[in-house]
Amino acid sequence: MRRQLRLLLVAAALGSAMSVAPGAPMSGFVAEAAEQTIGAKVGAPLKAAQDLAKAGKYADALKKVAEADAMSGKTAYESFVVDDFLVFLKVKLHDYAGAAKAAEAALASGMVPAADRSQRMKTLIQLNYQAKNYEKVAALARQYEQQVGADADIGLLALQAYYLQKDFPNAQRAAKALAASARAAGKKPAENILQLWLSSAAQQKDRAGSRAALMQLVSDYPSPAYWKNLLDVVASEIGRSDRMSFEIFRLKLATGTLQSSGDYTEMAQLAIQLGLPGEAKSIMEKGFAAKVLGGSNKSREERLLNMAKAQAGQDEPTLGDNAPTPKAKAALGEAYASYGKVDKAIALYREALTSPFAEADLTRLHLGQGLLAKGDAAGARKAFAAVRDTKLVNLANIWNLVAR
Repeated sequence: MRRQLRLLLVAAALGSAMSVAPGAPMSGFVAEAAEQTIGAKVGAPLKAAQDLAKAGKYADALKKVAEADAMSGKTAYESFVVDDFLVFLKVKLHDYAGAAKAAEAALASGMVPAADRSQRMKTLIQLNYQAKNYEKVAALARQYEQQVGADADIGLLALQAYYLQKDFPNAQRAAKALAASARAAGKKPAENILQLWLSSAAQQKDRAGSRAALMQLVSDYPSPAYWKNLLDVVASEIGRSDRMSFEIFRLKLATGTLQSSGDYTEMAQLAIQLGLPGEAKSIMEKGFAAKVLGGSNKSREERLLNMAKAQAGQDEPTLGDNAPTPKAKAALGEAYASYGKVDKAIALYREALTSPFAEADLTRLHLGQGLLAKGDAAGARKAFAAVRDTKLVNLANIWNLVAR
């Protein structure tokens, strides 16, 4: 999941380092000084290094810069130019650890103008990342944020550095901050940031964190895999009662993640156990139509479908309108919904919700499902938003994403 970032090598600085003539004035580095010069003793090997570098002979150029570096009595400015030249050559030779060491020395020299320090710090962080010095990357990124402010590229490097050090709490924190920053700017977070958030949470067995990351992934980058992972996480949070398992199956059906023959038959069996044979019949028929059912277990699946048909044929004519309590009205509404009579179901749900009762939040969830089936997405979102039960609220939030 790592993304290699282009090294920002400060073109102005390197241009100056590649314009060496013994005794010549130097410009481009130090705003505070009217003129900076390189003496002939240091300038001669640097000039030779320049010529070799222009010819692409970077290893030979490096030897000449090392000669200049070894000379005693260099001025602070000459040392600065040497270090900058080392950054350039060591990057060319893919020695990122050496380049990072030289870049850090150049930054600490006092020769860098204030206007250039932030870019220099970015280069230093990126060089350390290339050198796989992840602890240093994280420390420098924190320093950059304190001194300069938030930066998306540096934030991503810090996130990756934390993750590669297995510092998953800080990786998760960094991923959440980057995602929030992107949304504040009116953009969706990059998918790899959300994936790192998810993986960091999973490594800590943080189900709430995993759910939060997956909610963003299915919202921004919907795929069957993300939907399945989200529903698996929520199922583990709300428990395995028949009712909760059935509600998870409804979401799988709505999100296209009800895919195996076992899923279809288990959902149909739960529907029958919950007194919803009409829904069991519909589920089995959908499984056969999708050709998920009808394979090696065809005879067993056909028996289940025939049982659902028989029970539905006996049940539907008896529904009527006799529902004296809010709970009875809600149950009757769900029964009507299972036969596709959504208008009748919605009316009963709303009537039930005029009075308080224990299953009110489950009824709000079912009301939202009914409104969504009718194409009233705005009404469905309002119903889902009204759910407050601790277990059901996560289901309602996912239904809200389906409604969007």
